Amino acid sequence: MTATLTPEQVFADHRQDVFRLARRLTGDPALAEDIAQDVFVGVILALPTFRGDAHLTTWLYRITMRVAGRHLARRARDRGSQHAQPAVAPDRAEQHVERDAVERAIAALPLARRTVLVLVTLEGFSHAQAAEVLGIPEGTVWSRLHAARKQLAGMLG
Repeated sequence: MTATLTPEQVFADHRQDVFRLARRLTGDPALAEDIAQDVFVGVILALPTFRGDAHLTTWLYRITMRVAGRHLARRARDRGSQHAQPAVAPDRAEQHVERDAVERAIAALPLARRTVLVLVTLEGFSHAQAAEVLGIPEGTVWSRLHAARKQLAGMLG
């Protein structure tokens, strides 16, 4: 399967998905670009070893989540805070205020909850697919999703 895959093809087919996931996990487009770049550098190096045990998309999402986790941890250390907060543009149109509040609230969730919420709610993964991507039991996906939604509801009023 991997003999027909080239890094260029993987990049062309999946760059928007990787960026979108990184953006939703971080709430920061610039950081998402850095993450996507690191993901594809890793893909170039690791693609020859991809055995096809998982779907390519599952493999890419796992890599993206690991890279995003490292970036967010480094960012939190650098800022001296527990949760990295995305930068907020000062002049947003009024129609985007609510969306921005939701994005900030999602970015403030703990990474484990945020990841499940993004995969299931925003990316449209089934609970089973999210469990496969994350390498956790499906029941854990359900409980993290419930906790994330409950926490989000509290944050948003």
